[in-house]
Amino acid sequence: MRRFHLWKVLCASCLAACVILVTKPQPENICPDPSDPYLQESKPSRQDVRLFDVQEDALAAMPIPYKHLLGSPPSAKRFLSIGISSVKRDKENYLVTTLQSIFSHSSPEELGELVVVVYLANEKFSINTEVAEDLGKNFPSEVAAGQLMVISSYKKAYPTLEGLKRNYNDPDERVKFRSKQNVDYAFLVNFCANLSRFYLMLEDDVTCSMNFFNSIKSYVRDYSSPWTTITFSNLGYIGKLYHNEDLTKLARFLLIFYDEMPCDWLLDLFFKSKAQHEIIRYKPSLFQHIGHFSSFQGNENNLKDKDFMEVMEAFGDHPLASCATSMRAYQDHTPHHVCFPSPDFFWGIDVKADDNFTMTFMNSTNIKQINIITGSSEHPGDTLKSGYVLLGRKKIKANEDVTCESFTKIGEFQNGTFVLDNIDQAVGRSIDCLKIQVMKPQAEWLIIRKVGIWVTREETHPGKSSDIVSVTR
Repeated sequence: MRRFHLWKVLCASCLAACVILVTKPQPENICPDPSDPYLQESKPSRQDVRLFDVQEDALAAMPIPYKHLLGSPPSAKRFLSIGISSVKRDKENYLVTTLQSIFSHSSPEELGELVVVVYLANEKFSINTEVAEDLGKNFPSEVAAGQLMVISSYKKAYPTLEGLKRNYNDPDERVKFRSKQNVDYAFLVNFCANLSRFYLMLEDDVTCSMNFFNSIKSYVRDYSSPWTTITFSNLGYIGKLYHNEDLTKLARFLLIFYDEMPCDWLLDLFFKSKAQHEIIRYKPSLFQHIGHFSSFQGNENNLKDKDFMEVMEAFGDHPLASCATSMRAYQDHTPHHVCFPSPDFFWGIDVKADDNFTMTFMNSTNIKQINIITGSSEHPGDTLKSGYVLLGRKKIKANEDVTCESFTKIGEFQNGTFVLDNIDQAVGRSIDCLKIQVMKPQAEWLIIRKVGIWVTREETHPGKSSDIVSVTR
């Protein structure tokens, strides 16, 4: 009886082994499938081929249909693209004023490095064409120079805006408005994804501070930590800066959650999802909200950015300039605070002989007077102990910065300050650079608090067009 049971166990074991051998997957070289494309001689091996490229398919610009109403994309990438989404208001419209502020507050060199894209988001296409025609009449040279583009999309390209969830107990019209606004912004940033290195979001009812472009460029250059979003304004979706490579991600993010919450709330979630824990804030604000009536049902909206400081204590004429230094800056006290009128200052550490701080003017400048103040009431010892000032001509490129080919010494610092008048009479006109040169190393740090530059301009007396006099502003 035991032998019989033993025989049954052996038979069952043999049967199980046969099943395993039959059902076990065989090596491909034993029984190849002739229809498998990876086994064709002209195809690479299976290990070298992916069915799709994640970055190319998931992060490339989306094929959203656009209508080009004015201008065309620049032939080469610019440093900065500025995106503005706009709808026509029932009462007042500010788009032309906003564009005039951008273009008038930028030097010719800066205009060559930026492109403004206006996305017209009116539901009636006829309104879009009317606004585009008006912009073409107001800014013909900017359109011709590739500095201004006007685009729109199609109503059928939008997701549904009806019957959406009423989050936060918003009324239906408010939900529809903010959801459409998210889609408008998504379409705009998607279009701008390959136009520039950086992208700045503005609204269509703002004004810009002087030197805003160079302030942004200098701040980005000097900011060494990784970042996703930097804000140059304290309000809404004004003055938000992004890397070019993040725009398609941002567009998708706005579309995925378009019906969930307002765009400025989504903004916070976006940079936090990329491990930026808090907003990086530039002060003073470079943009101010000027609209009195909202694009939502014409509601009154008098929000103002309290950190916007267009008009500051008079200390010179502030000609457009860029600033660079060989000294290492302490925290956020970077050189651009000197070039742009600001309550902040430059603070250099580990000051050595032959260190310098150079201002390069956007346009050749006729300088009448210079007044430079170092140190502060909180840190009176952080003055320049030994140094002098030089003026330069003929701009040249030096590494990443622009400086001057030749310099002339005009005087030395006394007790941490430098004051000199009638400079144009002593050294002539058309100055391109101002350099502060350190003569000796010092144990204290160095604060350059203010660089006051007064320029002269040529004034023509009425009725005497040939009589030119030099005046100080």
